[in-house]
Amino acid sequence: MSIDQLLRLPSYLMLQLVREARRIGRADLSQGLHWPHLTVLAYLAEQEAVAQKRISDRVRMDASDLVATLDDLEGWGFAQRKRDERDRRRFTVAITDEGREALRERLEAARAHEEELLAPLTPHERIVLTTLLRKAYLHHADLRVD
Repeated sequence: MSIDQLLRLPSYLMLQLVREARRIGRADLSQGLHWPHLTVLAYLAEQEAVAQKRISDRVRMDASDLVATLDDLEGWGFAQRKRDERDRRRFTVAITDEGREALRERLEAARAHEEELLAPLTPHERIVLTTLLRKAYLHHADLRVD
């Protein structure tokens, strides 16, 4: 298979763009916030205190990976776990004010990275690209984190 043939495969092109996105965003990741952290923070930002199991189900993250992610977020002061008052066997998780600010800042940085990554595209082309990627993504799983 030639490079020209690879460049006709959308999956190959998406992989190459992911690699480029990682390169562009590498400096911001030095603070430790990775996409799984941001996914959990974004979900928590839309909720009141929520059970860990519900977070795991909603963002499709393995329970043990979620515990590690929550350990990080709690250690940084971005989330807080508490025993569920209705069921002492469960924990609920809530985002902190610091977590909201970290999410806001990281999303701003992500938007700046997108500007660099997608610089050759017009605003309309970016909308079309996002629409098509979202359609393909949601066909497979809603809010998957791998």
